[in-house]
Amino acid sequence: MFTARCPVCGRVELTADQLRLVLRPKKSFYLFRCPTCADSVRRPAGERIVELLTDGGVPSMQVAR
Repeated sequence: MFTARCPVCGRVELTADQLRLVLRPKKSFYLFRCPTCADSVRRPAGERIVELLTDGGVPSMQVAR
């Protein structure tokens, strides 16, 4: 399980299947749909977050720009 922050609901618990990681050369981010309010959320992902999400089995995709 992962804990993330929804701007509307605050802290939410998510499984790896509920998250998507987008890897970009300068600014990676992760996406999820809030399980409480159903809003789409995009949050920045620094090196440590990328490592944690990747190690935790979160699906990722590489984007060139």
